[in-house]
Amino acid sequence: MVVGGWLPPLMVVVGMKREPTYRTGDPIREGDMVRIGEWDGVVETIITKEIAGWEDYWQEQGEGVMLTGPAFGRLYTSFDDEDLVLVQRKQQ
Repeated sequence: MVVGGWLPPLMVVVGMKREPTYRTGDPIREGDMVRIGEWDGVVETIITKEIAGWEDYWQEQGEGVMLTGPAFGRLYTSFDDEDLVLVQRKQQ
């Protein structure tokens, strides 16, 4: 039941998907230009429980992002990595 525009907390949470974010609270998007430590890279894939292969491989690693960059090739890191910083959004 909705009363005066208020929704009970369970109704707000049910069906909503948690969106991965940087430590700043900005949402992580594929194609974002990022810095991890001293390295520059790009978010290639966002890895969540919904991704194909989760149970076979990613479940052990946990949710995070796959990055690509000239200094490291491909690199996986968790969403909450303190060194993962958004530099610029992908140009549309």
